[in-house]
Amino acid sequence: MAEAAIVQAVGSVLTPAVEGGSGIFHCLKLNCGYVKHLKRNFVELEKELTFLCDCETEVNEELNSNKTKKKMTRGCKLWLDSVKKVRDEFEILRSKYQQTGGCLCGKRPIHSQLKLGKQIVEMVVKIRSLRTEIGQIIKMEPKPQDPFVSRHASKFPSHKEYVETLEKHLSSGGLKKICICGPLGVGKTTIMENSHDSVGESGRFDIIFWVNVNTDGNISDIQEIILERLKVNAKELDNAQRADNISKELKDKRYVLFLDGVSSEINFKEIGIHDDHGRGKVVFACRSREFCWQADDVIHVERLSPREAKKLFWEVVGVNLKKNPDIEQEADSIVEECGGMPYMLKLIGKELVNQTEVAIWRATVDDLRSTSSEEKKELEEVYRFFKLVYKNLSSVQQHCLLGWAIFPTGLEISQDYIIDCWAAQKFLPRFGKIGDARDTGCLILDKFEKKSLLQKQSKEKRYKMIEFFQRAALRIANERDGGILVKEEKHISEEEWKDTKKLSLFGFPSSTLPDMPNCCEILTLIVEGRRLEKLPMSFFEYMCHLQLLDLHDTSIRCLPPSISRLINLNALFLRSCSLLFQLPKEIRYLQKLEILDVRHTRIQCLPSEIGQLIKLKCLRVSWVENVGNHTHAGAWPGEMISSNIISKLCLLEELIIEVLDPSDRRWKQNVESIAGEIAALEQLTTLHFYFPTIKCFKTFINRRKSVNGNKSRHGDNFKSFNIVVGYPQSTSLLAGFDVSEWSAEKHLRFSAGVEEIPGEFLTILKQAYSFELIGSQYAVNLSNFGVDNLVRLQACIIEDCNEMTSIIDGNHTGVVPFQGLNKLHIKNLPKLIHIWVRPIASGSLNSLRTLRVKICHSIKTLFSKEMVAQLNELQDLQVEDCQMIEEIVEAGTVLTIGEFPKLKTLELIDLPKLSTICNSLLLPWPSLETIKIKACNALKSFPSTFKNTTMLKVIKGDQAWFDQLEWENCTDLKVRFQDILQSI
Repeated sequence: MAEAAIVQAVGSVLTPAVEGGSGIFHCLKLNCGYVKHLKRNFVELEKELTFLCDCETEVNEELNSNKTKKKMTRGCKLWLDSVKKVRDEFEILRSKYQQTGGCLCGKRPIHSQLKLGKQIVEMVVKIRSLRTEIGQIIKMEPKPQDPFVSRHASKFPSHKEYVETLEKHLSSGGLKKICICGPLGVGKTTIMENSHDSVGESGRFDIIFWVNVNTDGNISDIQEIILERLKVNAKELDNAQRADNISKELKDKRYVLFLDGVSSEINFKEIGIHDDHGRGKVVFACRSREFCWQADDVIHVERLSPREAKKLFWEVVGVNLKKNPDIEQEADSIVEECGGMPYMLKLIGKELVNQTEVAIWRATVDDLRSTSSEEKKELEEVYRFFKLVYKNLSSVQQHCLLGWAIFPTGLEISQDYIIDCWAAQKFLPRFGKIGDARDTGCLILDKFEKKSLLQKQSKEKRYKMIEFFQRAALRIANERDGGILVKEEKHISEEEWKDTKKLSLFGFPSSTLPDMPNCCEILTLIVEGRRLEKLPMSFFEYMCHLQLLDLHDTSIRCLPPSISRLINLNALFLRSCSLLFQLPKEIRYLQKLEILDVRHTRIQCLPSEIGQLIKLKCLRVSWVENVGNHTHAGAWPGEMISSNIISKLCLLEELIIEVLDPSDRRWKQNVESIAGEIAALEQLTTLHFYFPTIKCFKTFINRRKSVNGNKSRHGDNFKSFNIVVGYPQSTSLLAGFDVSEWSAEKHLRFSAGVEEIPGEFLTILKQAYSFELIGSQYAVNLSNFGVDNLVRLQACIIEDCNEMTSIIDGNHTGVVPFQGLNKLHIKNLPKLIHIWVRPIASGSLNSLRTLRVKICHSIKTLFSKEMVAQLNELQDLQVEDCQMIEEIVEAGTVLTIGEFPKLKTLELIDLPKLSTICNSLLLPWPSLETIKIKACNALKSFPSTFKNTTMLKVIKGDQAWFDQLEWENCTDLKVRFQDILQSI
């Protein structure tokens, strides 16, 4: 059969050599044909490979054009992997062929030519098979939607009844829209957040949305958030078209839309929310009852009763203070002034924690009771509370807090960005080094969060200020300094330009900007929004005092020459200006510039003038993909960063260079000289960098040691790094992990397939908090890297390591490995037999919260008995596509009722031989809420394993699998589990 396929594959090319005959003569003729037609067959191979590469390009284009809504199927990935493998094999064959000279008189012996000829023909067969196969493969499938993103809601006993009522309404088929109505600060948001998280965890809805509505109830903003959650790209569509898309996407879905902060009437049809969405719900919160008419039912939230308010207040300040009757009397007055608003009670209470001075309590009451000398303004009640806390801050902290006033209300701001803004505006004047300023900024943000002035968001270290606090901050800032203006898509007059000191413009088109605004006093200018496409040539002419300029996420293509007038500029943000293709030569005049961020633009090289910015302390740049493929006229210059630019920036402390296409030839040609210049920067403390080879990395580390000498006990002085060593075969850094949950300041990725791990690498690994080992062909386990070097790890990913048989070998003494590890991701380790072998030290893995094991086809038992005792913090366990696994917990392990106390989510997918999770029938699984079982047909003991669960909310599995389980006459248990079964 194989011989026939070969003959058929090459067709007429081999016909003279194989026509007729049989047996040994036929074989001889066939072999003769391999040699005789070597050259012709190789030409045929090249042609077939070209056709295959064209197919590959078409597949990749289709994948990219649909990637927002769909994902690549496993079959398609395997096909692409096979194509890559064929291309690699072709390069080897081509090298061998070139050595023969393509004819019988080549340098290679005849038997070598025979072998080569046969390999060429076999590859033709393989390529033609791949070309046929792609037409039969389903390339993409819909992306699974995340049903909800937790709001991490605070819990108040007084809210419990409201939350339960709201959840009953959401379970009712007749109620479509529910309104949460109540005065400022009574906890409407907290009630909705509790309900949001509860219904999200229940799994009753396909998708849940949360939208913080701005003051004018902008329809397009609401639509944008909904479309983003639905993974629908509709940037080019108008509101009506967006509404139509939303309606079609939601028509057959079970969904809940939570709208917080509604302060005007909302036309739900204009959003795309219709009454004929049979399984959709809307919950919205508002202060005024005039908008309640839109709801099918209204939940009126009242302020806390005096008894509940007192209870909450004393819980915050400390009940021991009640022993002083004078303090207790003043506390009663404060509770009365707070009017039963939970947020205000917490805010004032935190200012008085363990405060024993009665005079301070009296002064607090006096401040709360004082009235503003100005006219009654919006949010006067909140203003008095906010100002009281503001007055107790240091001068530096006051400036930082009021710095929030320049942004639109409700905006989530990243930690690094807000600290950059504070530094640029000289709010942190004592620090000459940006690293010290950043550390202090983190402490200030932490203080603000603890005082309830800011809310820390769940991802990416972002913060948000409550809307009414932000309005209070804007009012105080204008009372104090004046000239602060925040505009969203509204006209700004010439007089406003003249008087402003700090200005934010969001969503302004280019046509609304004056050619040469008269604003000599302006210090801060933030202009954001894709509608801004061009800046007038003389726009910056009168802005010589400007300190902070943020143009990020605009559609500008270049900066005007008048940028040269910004001689006092400290920070320039151009991040995500996706059409910006160059920096002007005039940038050399920004001699006070300390922070420059030009990531995610179309800029292909840094101009030499950057080297003249001698005060630059922070440089962030990224290169777009495939820039090395430009060959047409006007192509980009050869070097991304010319020689001696980086070396001139002797004050540089933070350098981020993101290479989005690791195969970029320009980077590989330029990287060693860039790395050499970076190594000589004595002030550098933060580095994000891609080293294509281990040699390049070793040279960098050794040169850096020679520059720094003994200045650092580690041979370097990095506070933060994100270093990638070796060509990364995988493109997902920390895939599936939320890096904001731990310190991601020091991240290391190793993809260099070297047998001996160099000491220079281990020096950095020892400092890393997160580590990725990708594609190692030599490591048998992580112990090869030295257990001492793994102590700090909080997150670890291991992928595509073909020789790895275990993760850790416990046969060592001294330090306890993995004692701080929070998350462990293991994928595609074909020889993995154990996670841990030999004794496991007490303390190892006792912080592990998430474990994911995928495509490990040799492992039969996941947890040994010694491991189980260490997993008291495990919350999320996922095992997928491990074809040989038979049990989760080793047979014979005696489990106590205290094992797996915090496990909340268990997912077992495509495990055909799995028959047992554990032998214990007494485990209560006290925290287990969600179980997902898919393609585990041998697992029949499921009911007896989980019969004692009390918190279980949802079982995701196939009904056929559910029906064939061994229920052992447990009818009640089957009914209970059936009620929470979700078919998948």
